Amino acid sequence: MVKEILNLEEAAKYTGYSKSHLYKLTHYRKIDHYKPNGKTVFFKKEDLNAYLLQGKREAINSEDVEVQAANYLLGKKRM
Repeated sequence: MVKEILNLEEAAKYTGYSKSHLYKLTHYRKIDHYKPNGKTVFFKKEDLNAYLLQGKREAINSEDVEVQAANYLLGKKRM
């Protein structure tokens, strides 16, 4: 059986974040969480995954990197 709802300690192990960091994320409402009794914090695995995977950076090939670097350097020289 795969557990879908995690308590704070389980979520910390799952994400690799400290418990205090997870508390901070919940306080600033940066991560979805549940407090059914107003005290204990629970997380859905799917919400943790969504948080961890936000801000995706697309891979680019080395030719594009060289073009971007050249354009950046050319822009710097104009100033």
